[in-house]
Amino acid sequence: MSGGCTNKSICRAVALILAAPLFAGCASIVSDDDSTTYFETDPEKARCVLHGQDFRRVVETPTSMSLPSEAAPITVACKADGYRETAEVLDTSMDGWILGNIIFGGVVGAVVDAARGAGQKFSPRFMIVLEPSTFSTGAERDDWYDRRRRLVVEWARVISQAETQCSDDTVDDACEDRVKELRVKRDAEPKQLEDHRGRAQVN
Repeated sequence: MSGGCTNKSICRAVALILAAPLFAGCASIVSDDDSTTYFETDPEKARCVLHGQDFRRVVETPTSMSLPSEAAPITVACKADGYRETAEVLDTSMDGWILGNIIFGGVVGAVVDAARGAGQKFSPRFMIVLEPSTFSTGAERDDWYDRRRRLVVEWARVISQAETQCSDDTVDDACEDRVKELRVKRDAEPKQLEDHRGRAQVN
């Protein structure tokens, strides 16, 4: 974004996306069965309940946690005072591709293990953006959702990196299908954002 980043919430969300090892190989994180995920929410200090297969944990963000792959998929439900409870699903990936969204958080296309075959892994980072329960004015509501909308531009960067990854001869034939899925998510998010805006309560 030109001119520098002036909004703390947007800066943090963009920084998280860019900090994740997008489409870059790295060694297996913990073992063939476990991987470590850093959980973050906006706002911080949210109470999150993680529930998976024979797995349940309650944490306060931000925090890191080692997760067993057999617990997948894990539902992550977070709540903070003054914000709606929001739930997202954290799943593993055999080949490292983790698809998420940008506007409302989650992890986008992080290659966890380029070696492939080291086992299923969770993404190293996971973020959930919580929506305020109510807004004082319509202008405050619109400002909040407009700031989320600005993150749509980051899809161009993510998809470009995915296309570069797919040009590598070592990538499997399903790579292009997953790039198409990224494009579908990019196209769907603006409508989802407006749906959320329409349901937002104004005091």
